[in-house]
Amino acid sequence: MDLATLKYFVSVAELGSLTAAAQAHFVTQPAVSIRLRKLQEELGVALIEVEGRRVRLTRAGEIVLNYARRFARLEGELEREIADLAGLARGRVAIGAMDAASSYVLPHVFSRFRERYPGIDIALEVMATNPLLRELRAGRLDLVVGTLPIERGNDLDVFPIYTERLLLVAHPAHPLAGRRGLGSSALAGQAFISFHEGAITRGIIEGVLGSHGVTPRVTMTTDSPEAIRNLAAAGLGMAILPERVVRDDIERGALVEIAIRTLAFERTLGLIIPMRRYLSATVRAFLGVLAEGLPVNLPARFLHAGASPKGTRRAKPRTTEKKRGRS
Repeated sequence: MDLATLKYFVSVAELGSLTAAAQAHFVTQPAVSIRLRKLQEELGVALIEVEGRRVRLTRAGEIVLNYARRFARLEGELEREIADLAGLARGRVAIGAMDAASSYVLPHVFSRFRERYPGIDIALEVMATNPLLRELRAGRLDLVVGTLPIERGNDLDVFPIYTERLLLVAHPAHPLAGRRGLGSSALAGQAFISFHEGAITRGIIEGVLGSHGVTPRVTMTTDSPEAIRNLAAAGLGMAILPERVVRDDIERGALVEIAIRTLAFERTLGLIIPMRRYLSATVRAFLGVLAEGLPVNLPARFLHAGASPKGTRRAKPRTTEKKRGRS
């Protein structure tokens, strides 16, 4: 049994396909099949059942998957601890952020971190908060900046960063645009463009509307705030978005804010850190820089006490960014 085989098995389980797992690891599908067959022979039990092109885990497979994920996390911790022996001259931090955080919360933190620790690479994953939490729990991310509240369980520490207003906006020609003294009943039957069902921000919005007896008629969904903003500006429906996302459009007249009496929307962004996992010196260094630039109070155990390494060349580290769904 080796870690490479276990990683293939985890990918097969998560992606539901031998072909997809092979593509994820840049190997051929037969290579994955051979590895899994040997793993099953070694354990003496079937781990998967193939149904057409899809793969389903057996009960034994579910047990092995749990251990395989734990081995993968331990391998990551081992690599981080070994890297710590080299100090802060090199390393990597894997950060997950929802769209708003990557756009206007973290950029100045990244800039300051690059200046202080030029040898440490930053890998940024941008998607919706819930998928980011799955990546965090799987050990593929070191920390997440996302929308609160979350189902934290007993494995995550959560630290609120700041709260932002959400504005109800629409095209200037919308029937409700320019009207004053509107009550929540005015929203009945209006078309809304919103985040996908299950997104935390959508849950916050619908919770406020529901408390005022309004069930929004959602006609279009996407996890991109920019796409929602553009669709609303095209006159395809109303939207409720962070003030920073729509501020420029309101100023130039592409969108207008629609005020509804007694209705106020806001959401809180927070820092989410795995509670029981080893935090490398590079991650703690990043948290230290983040705590300097944002109003978040972190315990001392999350912060690195050392200073920026001396004698390192002031070249920018590589920052890789992936974007998927974002809310």
